[in-house]
Amino acid sequence: MKYLINFIVLLVFFISGLAKNKVQEVKFATVIFPKGHIFQLEVADTMEKWIRGLMFRKYIADNGGMLFVYPKDNFYSIWMKNCFISLDLIWVDSKGRVIYIVENAPPCKKEPCPVYEPMMKARFVIELKAGTVKKLNIKPGDRISIILPEKK
Repeated sequence: MKYLINFIVLLVFFISGLAKNKVQEVKFATVIFPKGHIFQLEVADTMEKWIRGLMFRKYIADNGGMLFVYPKDNFYSIWMKNCFISLDLIWVDSKGRVIYIVENAPPCKKEPCPVYEPMMKARFVIELKAGTVKKLNIKPGDRISIILPEKK
């Protein structure tokens, strides 16, 4: 029930944003994983972008994905509704420490969609092409650097 209420609230914000025909600027952050692996991730830092995420995407570059930036550490959940590709999900706290990982989260094929949520509070969620976590050997406790774009 909690997820349904959250979804309805988020959907209302999303639809109201579409109704205003707001064109949101695409911003990118640099994320540096252990052993110097550098990724350029699309930033989701508004309600509309949090809701949309990587929905309807059919391709993600090997060094691409999305960085969800939230205002404070909390239990942020992710689901795979309207996603066409499997993703690796990484929750990171405000100190840059990986606190939780879900590998190869599959697209949601039928309702209700599974919801993925960390066991500890996080400030960021990273969505990458499935298999990236294994390829880079990312694990809980690893430290990563996140360089956010300058605010305008």
